[in-house]
Amino acid sequence: MKWAGGKARLAPQICAAFGESCEGTYYEPFLGSSAVFLYRKSMGMVSRAVLADANAKLIEVHRVIRDDVQGLMDKLDEMPGDDWREKYYEVREQFNEGPPSGALHAARFIWLNRAGFNGLYRENKKGSYNVPVGSYAKLSIPKPDHFKKVAELLKGVELVAAKFEEVMSEVSDGDQAYCDPPYVPLSETASFTGYYRDGFGWDQQRMLGTVARKAAFKGAKVVISNHDLPVVRNELYPRAEGFRYVAKPRVARAISRNALKRKAVTEVIAAIGPLQAKVA
Repeated sequence: MKWAGGKARLAPQICAAFGESCEGTYYEPFLGSSAVFLYRKSMGMVSRAVLADANAKLIEVHRVIRDDVQGLMDKLDEMPGDDWREKYYEVREQFNEGPPSGALHAARFIWLNRAGFNGLYRENKKGSYNVPVGSYAKLSIPKPDHFKKVAELLKGVELVAAKFEEVMSEVSDGDQAYCDPPYVPLSETASFTGYYRDGFGWDQQRMLGTVARKAAFKGAKVVISNHDLPVVRNELYPRAEGFRYVAKPRVARAISRNALKRKAVTEVIAAIGPLQAKVA
């Protein structure tokens, strides 16, 4: 899937931040497009995995790909083709009204993801998808072989619709976790928390740092991505509490409607753990 803040290009750097394969269970509490998991799994660095997201509609898409990839492809074949622009808002309405489960739901989700503005996923306060139509020259849907490869990589994976703190409470000795939360905004007007209707604010940002440290003290290794800002380094993931910074990639952001404003921004890839409690 196309995904705002997706990590397909950064997956090798994130993988390197772990330093080794996962001997325990690998966790992702902010699954998104699952780019990091798919990369690590394809490289043989993950065996057991728990993939989670607060967005149950997104988790259902992954479940359908894992369990009914042929059904998904059949439904995708029935989606609008040459008249996709004219049909976009009709499909969007059907997606919001239809049950958020099964192959048809997954096909609509993926179709809207490819046809909507810049691959953005956004919900209003009622939980309805409200992204406008994109302006692409043509609609591009991944080929069947691609879906089949992803289905193979997802086999045996546990998929969970849950909040990150619930998932991270399970992370323990020998496990690894990658956390890719909605980022701390670069400015007061740049916040993007509409991905899920409940949002993701400062309290959640601080809680993520706390649960990452708790997992590290239990013997796990946690890697987190965020914007490279003083508040991120000094308050959320401070070195004094065991965090270390392993990379500072510059990434182009493509959410803005104005192409001239889509400038490269600097991110940080932070890591923590395993940690040992100090003995008095």
